[in-house]
Amino acid sequence: MRHPTMEPAALARLRAGRLARLQAAMRARGVEACLLFNEPNIRYATGASAMPIWSNTTFVRCALVPAEGRPILFEHPNSMHLFRGIEAEVRPMHAWEFYDDTAAHATIFAREMVAALRERGVIGSRLAVDRLGTPGFLALQRLGMAIDDSAPVTTEARAIKTPEEVALFDLNGGILMEMLGNFEQAIAPGIRERDLLAGLAGTLLRNGGEHLATSTVCSGPNTNPWRAETTARVLERGDLVYVDTDAVGVEGCFFCVSRTFLCGDAPATPAQREAYRAAHDWLLALRDLVRPGSTCADITARAPRLPAKFMPQRYEVMIHGAGLEEESPSVAYPGDPQPNGDCVLAENMVLVVELYCGEPGGRDGVKLGDQAVVTSQGTRLLVPYPYCGALL
Repeated sequence: MRHPTMEPAALARLRAGRLARLQAAMRARGVEACLLFNEPNIRYATGASAMPIWSNTTFVRCALVPAEGRPILFEHPNSMHLFRGIEAEVRPMHAWEFYDDTAAHATIFAREMVAALRERGVIGSRLAVDRLGTPGFLALQRLGMAIDDSAPVTTEARAIKTPEEVALFDLNGGILMEMLGNFEQAIAPGIRERDLLAGLAGTLLRNGGEHLATSTVCSGPNTNPWRAETTARVLERGDLVYVDTDAVGVEGCFFCVSRTFLCGDAPATPAQREAYRAAHDWLLALRDLVRPGSTCADITARAPRLPAKFMPQRYEVMIHGAGLEEESPSVAYPGDPQPNGDCVLAENMVLVVELYCGEPGGRDGVKLGDQAVVTSQGTRLLVPYPYCGALL
């Protein structure tokens, strides 16, 4: 089976475009260098990803990015061969974890980072970092480095997608359509939530995707309240079943698309229909408000109102960005804090519009979410999977 891939020339443009955006954001904010341990940030800066789930829980690889010039990928020594030919220089990482004397090994790491900065012409003492374990932080401090937060730079760079990134989302959209189609077809009384989740992951992996970031397949009473984990519960006729894909696809492209289905041939209950209709209509109305030039505060002020009984268990935000993971910007519900209210939506942002409708104490809950790219005219769905007709 041949899974979807980008042509080498397009992949090279994708990586070069991302690095250019990151370094431009650094220069605009006066940041001389970034030290990146977060896997999506490493991938954005260098195009390289290795053992992403494990690497994101450790400090075994990182990228050192100057505002001008070639980045350095400090890679797990046994993985260096994977990245011959990438734009970044590749050097072995000296990790401090898994040793008895972490401070001593962190000192070696810190000395190598400072030496690399000086090689790249970075003479200042400030370093923007996304995440850093305590031994590494203290070792850099002892060498006179002051640590700043890299988030203002990385979030600004990643918010607007390059043309190649939009093409990558389109390439992955077909995989998500297949995932959801296979998922819906597999729903039947007698199957377990875990079996449905396994099928979802299997479709993703067979098509060249990487992993599911969460395990969110829930049925029946597990659909209320929101945020349950997938269990061994066996589906019954008449259950609601929802899925939040949270899928990391080809080249790390992240998809947060949600759908709710009805199990079996039982008619939906009035409560199920009410919750689904409220979610469906709200989703479409809010999506229609998304336009380039609108601010987050504008959308909050004009947003449709959910029925009051669903507000106590509402989703955290109405809209959030997506790229290599869940990203900015986010749009809050009316009455919730919106510190980024002046953030302006722009063409080629990729946004997720999503919500949860479940009444406190009720049996059923509905989760719906669409992922779209912002266009000059509004939005274009990346995964136009149908809504559940049996619930409308």
